[in-house]
Amino acid sequence: MDTGTAILDAASALLEAHGPAGLTTRAICDAAGIKSPTLYHHFGDKDGLERALIQRGMADFMRRKQQAIASDDPLDQLRAGWDIALEFALKRPALYALLAHHARLEPALLEDAYAVMQARVQRLVDMGRLRGPVEATARTIWAASQGALSLVHRGLPRKEIEATSNVLFEAVIRALAQAQGGVGP
Repeated sequence: MDTGTAILDAASALLEAHGPAGLTTRAICDAAGIKSPTLYHHFGDKDGLERALIQRGMADFMRRKQQAIASDDPLDQLRAGWDIALEFALKRPALYALLAHHARLEPALLEDAYAVMQARVQRLVDMGRLRGPVEATARTIWAASQGALSLVHRGLPRKEIEATSNVLFEAVIRALAQAQGGVGP
């Protein structure tokens, strides 16, 4: 294993054990068995390391999203993507919190995930299964999914989060399937 990967592995373990606050330069260096110049050489600074953690997590998330969807039905694909995102946040809440923080500052971090979701919405609108302008419909689904994901950090039991997420997905899709004038202004 190369040094950069070892640093990321150590930082990932710290992140999940102690949350974003546990990602101190000293703790990362101690866990990886390196000195701070080595960390800076590989990642520039702590922010660069956090970005690398997020990129690795997003690559894993996108890989799971592509592999887990066996159906050709875009609604099944949309639902599977929603569920995979929720599972990601439930299994790796600290990484999800770090991603959410960085995405507010740098929305481009989520462009690939949004593009996949928007392509599925486009197909559903083209098929007449969802109504409304594609971009507004996609933003509505995205916003609803972010609401479901935000429940992870409320301390609710997993079953309650999943139940709420299910109700939210079904309600949003039902509303968008019936929208006469579309969504948005």
